[in-house]
Amino acid sequence: MKRGLLGSAVVSFVLAMALASCGASGVKEEETKGTTAVTEAVQEGKKEKEEVKEETGSSEKEEALQEDAAKRRGEAEFKDSAEKTASYLNHYFKIDLKAETDAKAFSEALKAITEKDIAVEGELDRSTAVSAAIKAAGYEELALTYTTEKAKERLKQYGLEGEGDHLSLIACALDVDLISPEEAMLLLKNEKPDKASFDTLLMKVADAVGKGRNYLGLASDPDIFGKLEKEWNSFQLFEDETLSEVGRKAVEQEITTGYGLKSSAYDARFLPDLTLQYGHSDILHAQQLIGLLDSENINARIQLEPKISIYQYLLDWGPVPDPTPTYEVKKFSDDLYLVYAVEYDLKLEFADTEDLMAFDKVIKTFAKKNSENADLKGLLYGSWWQPLYSTVREDMPKEDYHEIYDCVVTNGNYSIHPFTTVEKKDEVVKSLSALSDGISVNPEKRYVNTAFYNYLTGEDYQ
Repeated sequence: MKRGLLGSAVVSFVLAMALASCGASGVKEEETKGTTAVTEAVQEGKKEKEEVKEETGSSEKEEALQEDAAKRRGEAEFKDSAEKTASYLNHYFKIDLKAETDAKAFSEALKAITEKDIAVEGELDRSTAVSAAIKAAGYEELALTYTTEKAKERLKQYGLEGEGDHLSLIACALDVDLISPEEAMLLLKNEKPDKASFDTLLMKVADAVGKGRNYLGLASDPDIFGKLEKEWNSFQLFEDETLSEVGRKAVEQEITTGYGLKSSAYDARFLPDLTLQYGHSDILHAQQLIGLLDSENINARIQLEPKISIYQYLLDWGPVPDPTPTYEVKKFSDDLYLVYAVEYDLKLEFADTEDLMAFDKVIKTFAKKNSENADLKGLLYGSWWQPLYSTVREDMPKEDYHEIYDCVVTNGNYSIHPFTTVEKKDEVVKSLSALSDGISVNPEKRYVNTAFYNYLTGEDYQ
């Protein structure tokens, strides 16, 4: 901007000097000199403006590249290993392909994911597996739109070329992300497949039909904060009448003091052994927590799951507030008012065990209120005395995590989640089962952080 103004000032000054120096006898000569000077000044001004523009453009481009590079690094960090992929397929679909997989086993695996009967035509190799995967993922008609010429042009976009009748399948599979360019190259070379390549293809099918991971992005993504805010703003109160009745009676009979109601539609479907569940009620806290993780070089897949937190409202707290789309107090009797409030579970799937284990120390340092720092100095916005995070992983440090049970009652896509201690688990399950009228109660073992465990047991307020 300053250089541009300087160029304009030079033009004005030269023009003024040229006009002032023009006499009656030498108008043409001076006019020519003045015009030349003005032209040179204008050109200089333009040159300086272009330099500013070029520098600004270069700076913006460099910044964009840096953000892009961060995102690419994050995606590379979270590219599943063969072991992770096999573990995921086994956990969610009970798929465990052997080293020598045949067409029948691959067809059964596709059915376990998609519930479709997809026959593998001929012997199982890379080509027949991709063909079956395209059908299972719902891209069969799309693949037929690829002529040989179009397929060759599409392959060029990936730096590939080849011949044969299967080029359309390969190009389509690349375009819909069922295979990578590296996998396409192996297919073009007719390389012998292995278990890992079949597992990877099955995982891609699971993603394509919406049965893979369900998440907003990575903590390192530049756009993760906006996505998180938009997701939070879409949450409103929801209810399942059957489960609400069970929950109401559970609070009324003092089986539990409160519980969470959740919908499986938002389930992150992460790898359990690398996942922590972090509960809170304020989205700004989640925003800051993700920024904190990134600043501590801890990356994670991020999903925000809505949770309707239901607990008793005490009239000592004041008049019952008017209901909103995210908060309501319901009266069931003169002695029982229940709060229904939209909160969330932040699901975090870490790249490795080391990052998962590091999370506890980060929270204790930067996101936990305590008696020595009750004014929250140096802590994240909305830090609690008893933050709540847990995992199903069983080898957590015993001094930091403690065994509890989530007594899950499920009805269709909805479930309620009362937490209880090991000692009270059997009693709570029995009491909930008596209220549930045929709906099963599944006690899920979890390991929760010390502060929340102290709250659950009543041992300590922090």
